[in-house]
Amino acid sequence: MAYKALVTVNGTALPDPSEYNATTSTLVDSARNVKGVMIGDVIRENISKVEMNWNYLPRETWAEITKLFDSKRGGNFIQTVEFLNQDTGLYETKRMYVSDRTAGAFYRDRNTMEIRGWTKCRLALIEV
Repeated sequence: MAYKALVTVNGTALPDPSEYNATTSTLVDSARNVKGVMIGDVIRENISKVEMNWNYLPRETWAEITKLFDSKRGGNFIQTVEFLNQDTGLYETKRMYVSDRTAGAFYRDRNTMEIRGWTKCRLALIEV
C-alpha cells in the first residue's frame, strides 16, 4: 500500500504529526426555558476539526506549513483539506480554516549557533 499523508492542504502533504486529534461537532441553536430545560434545534451536524502537534519541526518545514495559510506569502486562510475523518474512517476533502499557529522554544545548532527548528508546533483546521 502506498504512503498517504494524514492531512493534505491544497495538494501539499503535511508531515505526519506527533499527535493527531479529531473532533466532530454539532452546531445547535439553543437556550433554556424558565424551567431550565434546554430547547433548541440542530443547525448543522458533523463539523470536522483536526488538531495537529509536532514535537519538533525544522525551521524551513514549519515556515512552509504556515505559508499555506498566509495570504501575504501566497496562501489562504481557508483551504481545501484532505484528512482522515474519525467518524467514517475514510479520507475526506473539506474546506477548512486554520486556527492560531503556535511553536515553542527553538532549537539552536551548538556548533554554528544557527536556529535549526521549532518545538511543540501546533495548529488546528476547522471545517467552514
